[in-house]
Amino acid sequence: MKKHFLFILMTFSYVALFSQAARRVVLEDFTGTWCGACPAGKTSMEDCINTYPGTIGITMHHTDGLSDAYTDSIAKAFAIPSYPTGVIDRIYSATPGQQKAKVASRVSVTSPVKVDFTSTYNSTTRALSVTVIANFVAATTGDMRISCILTEDGIVLPNEPQHNYYGSAGCYGFPPQPSSPWYNYPCDIATYVHDGVARVNLANYMFGTVGVIPATVTSGSTYSQNYSYTIPPGWNAAKLNIVAMVSLGGPTSAKSDVLNANKGLIGTSTLATSVNENNGNQMEVRQNAPNPFSDATAIQFKLNTSENVSVKIYNSFGQEIRTIADEYLVPGDHTFYWTGDDNEGKTVARGVYYCTVSTASFQATRLMIFVGK
Repeated sequence: MKKHFLFILMTFSYVALFSQAARRVVLEDFTGTWCGACPAGKTSMEDCINTYPGTIGITMHHTDGLSDAYTDSIAKAFAIPSYPTGVIDRIYSATPGQQKAKVASRVSVTSPVKVDFTSTYNSTTRALSVTVIANFVAATTGDMRISCILTEDGIVLPNEPQHNYYGSAGCYGFPPQPSSPWYNYPCDIATYVHDGVARVNLANYMFGTVGVIPATVTSGSTYSQNYSYTIPPGWNAAKLNIVAMVSLGGPTSAKSDVLNANKGLIGTSTLATSVNENNGNQMEVRQNAPNPFSDATAIQFKLNTSENVSVKIYNSFGQEIRTIADEYLVPGDHTFYWTGDDNEGKTVARGVYYCTVSTASFQATRLMIFVGK
């Protein structure tokens, strides 16, 4: 009875996961070390993130030591009127005082796509590999692109101090502003900490990689894009984040809305790896590898007792599509393979699937991504 109850819970979890997608709002703060008003933009972005923790902040530097061709091109495409300016999901342009209300208006709007990523990082070679996954939970049309942006926290430029118009000394001809959080700082802040700095966009175009997502997608469709990059010397790998994003492709800011995004440190994954697991040291179920996969993936687990073990594959709606194993096994390490086929031997559609390993009293589920053959 317990096993059936767990499966019912799993089915509900699958349906809930793929019937809607929570939105993570992207706030791009256009700034520059030469901009004395821009500390207010930093304060505003931090306020938005603290108020709405799912907000993803990206600091887009323009014509200074932290800008590059990508950030300068985006600033030009959006025709940024003044600095600082915050752009919310590439839909709203807002001054620091307007940004929190604009973010609030986007938080409650569900998205047609759930964005995730997996990544590996070799600290010796500084080689980074990222796979961005776009799982559509609703039918959608448009020129949709996948982007993968690396951002870095904790950057200090002592030789290029941040200008500050709000200081108590009356900076750059501006009167002192005691109400500003930057009032007690000097006119040039050598210790200013730049967070969320856009370092590089790994896509082949500033508005995302072309040709991955078709113009019309159906609910349950999954698309992915792989990126490889060598982290340059001088970048702090421990403070580098991946921002994975699905947006409309441009070429103008009026057509580049962010549909959804996700964020995490390099070398990590945003994918949930298990649900409804209570092993009691009975079994250790590992994540399948490789994941994502195209030809075959290994399902590995260690069994500590002799008993019947079931290994089954389910689609994103909780429907069983393949029984890999249902047999009596002895203690030890066991490996089974899935080649992306169903019980009739037909190749399944690319997308997100779940592998459930269970016994009479134990159940573990691992999320898998089949990218097609």
